[in-house]
Amino acid sequence: MTLDSQFIKSCANSVGFHDCGIAQARRLDDFDATLSTWLSHRYNADMQYMQRNADKRGDPQLLYPGAKSVISVLLSYKPSRTVEGPHKIARYAYGDDYHLVIKRMLFQMITLIKERYPDFNARPFVDTAPISDKRWAAAAGLGWIGRNTLLISPTYGSFCNLGELVSDSPVDAYDSPLPNGCGSCSLCVKSCPNQALQCVEGRYMLDAAKCTAYNTIENRHDSLPDSQRLAGYVFGCDICQEVCPHNADTLAAVQVSDEKISSLQQLASADESSFDDATRDTPLSRISYSQWVRNLKQDEPSTPPQP
Repeated sequence: MTLDSQFIKSCANSVGFHDCGIAQARRLDDFDATLSTWLSHRYNADMQYMQRNADKRGDPQLLYPGAKSVISVLLSYKPSRTVEGPHKIARYAYGDDYHLVIKRMLFQMITLIKERYPDFNARPFVDTAPISDKRWAAAAGLGWIGRNTLLISPTYGSFCNLGELVSDSPVDAYDSPLPNGCGSCSLCVKSCPNQALQCVEGRYMLDAAKCTAYNTIENRHDSLPDSQRLAGYVFGCDICQEVCPHNADTLAAVQVSDEKISSLQQLASADESSFDDATRDTPLSRISYSQWVRNLKQDEPSTPPQP
């Protein structure tokens, strides 16, 4: 059974995805080498899970024996407005947990495909299994990997969430990767307040231990490094995306109400119960209340010495 690639993409569009591309399931040798170098420099910080099943991240056939196709989907989350002032929150956390949203949409997509292809089989993935969403999206022609190490779509920029359907069915036409569109631009590298983007062997890699997003979310320690500059962010960080020219003229995909902005701003003064209630089923639930308080304290400007 060979799938009609245009039909697959129409199903993705029908359930609400902004873009879809399809790559042949194979080992990504270039990615294997990049991941090995990244791990050898210990740029994964405390994320030990990145070392486990490293071989599967670039080879979907190890996750799904018999895999023939990787159907990558893209969902833009660029908001119509942002939280300004102190205590900024990364834009992807403004709405519901994207893992839940995209997984639900992928199952809806499977249902639609089965109406035409009853024997269609696929496994959905959304950043929760050892498969590289960014690399497969790039292989499927949805964009390229920028110097900020994020996927950059020529249409939607980098404010995007990704997912995949790995299927044991081939398609009639696979997509080709896009050329890198960053050119000589290095604004993201220069703008990082902690120099977390490092050039290694001609490739830019993220040193997680220096990254504000890593430290405000994945770092589980009671305190953050004294040298860590949050630059106003208390959950995640968008600085390397804010300066990217490819994000300048992209359209907002999510309308953000006054009430949403107000509720996000009020989190700075929330007690533990209120914080847990307000962040349930959102990306903010990835951190504990104690981490939230820790981040708020780290973000406070230090008091200058008295004369």
